[in-house]
Amino acid sequence: MFGQDVKFDPNLVTQANFSQFSRIVGQAIFADPVQPARTSGVLGFDAGIAATVVPVDEKAAYWRAAVPASSSFTTHGYVGVPRLVASKGFGFGTISGTYAKVSNSGIKMWGGALDAPLLRGGVLKPELALRVSYSALSGVDVFREKTYGAEVFLSKGFGPITPYAAVGIMHINAAGDIPATSRTAAFRLTDRSSFNRYTAGVRLSLLVPKLVVEVTQAEVRSYAAKVSIGF
Repeated sequence: MFGQDVKFDPNLVTQANFSQFSRIVGQAIFADPVQPARTSGVLGFDAGIAATVVPVDEKAAYWRAAVPASSSFTTHGYVGVPRLVASKGFGFGTISGTYAKVSNSGIKMWGGALDAPLLRGGVLKPELALRVSYSALSGVDVFREKTYGAEVFLSKGFGPITPYAAVGIMHINAAGDIPATSRTAAFRLTDRSSFNRYTAGVRLSLLVPKLVVEVTQAEVRSYAAKVSIGF
């Protein structure tokens, strides 16, 4: 574990900047399988590599209060979260699992999502589905966070191209341990926040790989892409 990935500065951290830090981290670790919500049959399976990039302001108080200057897991103002994603159809819905590690750090995330049909698609009909998701962060002793999500997805295939859009809400539950100083005792900050997510993306199904790109607006605007194989 990289013990200095997150280390709260008791002279800088406040409830406001702790909450902002938690919301941005929550967006980075959100259990997004990077694909349109869909219902696939019992033979349906998809596995691939995805990445989410989230912008951060390294000079802002929320970042300086939580991340030591010696940390190096940001690149040009972005945090990259590469992840492994696997999805399996069960007729009644599709279950996805994801595992991620924040680049150049010991921060890890695992999570999952369930897609359930609201309106099954067809040749002329779009597909409407509900996705619920959960993720948890690990690898940092002084910071813990979980996310929960509920989103409605609308998608429609046109040959190998499937555009999709989603709207929903995500909730975070975060806690951070602030060290003692010569003047103050150690204490804990917590944050329970909910905010909206808006996502738009497109999937391109080639003969072997499937390519997906999407953009999400939540606390900040983030971007994701995935390359996978499956059927």
